Amino acid sequence: MDNTIDFDNLDRPILLQFYADWCAPCRTQTGVVNHIKADIEEYVDLRMVNLDKDREWVEEFYIRSVPTLILLNKQGDIYWRQSGVTPPQLIVKYVMEVSELNTIE
Repeated sequence: MDNTIDFDNLDRPILLQFYADWCAPCRTQTGVVNHIKADIEEYVDLRMVNLDKDREWVEEFYIRSVPTLILLNKQGDIYWRQSGVTPPQLIVKYVMEVSELNTIE
């Protein structure tokens, strides 16, 4: 994971996907995100964060279960957070909302 991200100065929103290699629901969530990736990567950066390898990120965002998705706005604030396998429609909904907010600012 690229640990040099300046969360106070993002070029665009980021969708963080926290996962673990041993987690079956995480594999399902990855499939969901991959299915909509072409639709959302125009609006957000996607980052995979491994629960077992990226401990400082896990602590920074208080991750207690996986899979967890966290959508950060351009200011680096958490706009939306969801644990468990999340349907693609919900992910797209929040990505579009945060994208629209950024065009207004």
